[in-house]
Amino acid sequence: MATTPASAAGDGNGGTQCKSTYRDDGGSRESLRYFTSRKTIMEMLSDRGYDVPDSELTRSLPEFRAQFGDFPNPETLRISASSRSNPSKKGLLLSLLEAHLILVIFMGTDEVKVASIRSIFGQLVHGTNLNGLIMVLQSKMNSFARKELDKFPCKVEVFEITDLLVNISKHVLQPALHILTLEEKQQLLKAHSLKDKQLPQMLQTDAIAQYYGLEKGQVVKLAFAGGPYDFITYRCVM
Repeated sequence: MATTPASAAGDGNGGTQCKSTYRDDGGSRESLRYFTSRKTIMEMLSDRGYDVPDSELTRSLPEFRAQFGDFPNPETLRISASSRSNPSKKGLLLSLLEAHLILVIFMGTDEVKVASIRSIFGQLVHGTNLNGLIMVLQSKMNSFARKELDKFPCKVEVFEITDLLVNISKHVLQPALHILTLEEKQQLLKAHSLKDKQLPQMLQTDAIAQYYGLEKGQVVKLAFAGGPYDFITYRCVM
């Protein structure tokens, strides 16, 4: 959604489309854009099962500006998080070893070229082993730079900063979503004598699939409520 949080909050008729909005306090638009997009990323990581401090989820716009300034340097906005684990079930050491690490990088306003991608690649090769990398773009990434992403040893996701100005998972029309485990998926298919391709489909490029980082073959349960009828349906990511 290439809109500002304020314009995305209303439907033009006095209604509310999004469950949460942010109000500016008179600072720069640049800091507001960084604040809202970074907040969405934090919520996204939390929804994906990563350990995100409550202080990051509740940080206010004035608090953000106090820490990062009115014109933040994208380099200072980097985020790293590890997946939540359950030491009581696996033992603390095993849980730590199995923890998935993800890094979020905010790119600058210049066109993203091969040199920038190779620079990031060099940092990762000599740093912590990552399971995932999210790049937030403010400008175009050329085709040669995109090809360089194939060389990374981890999954790389690319988001436009304008698509993060509103958390789409909090839209009032978004149904409750549950990502099925492999066991739950097999139980569903067996119960209804179905194959993956016979389920309703959701493209991997769908905005909500990208938000949760869904892979092809995963199945989600969607629970619609609040309308004339309440119902449950499933989608298989393709």
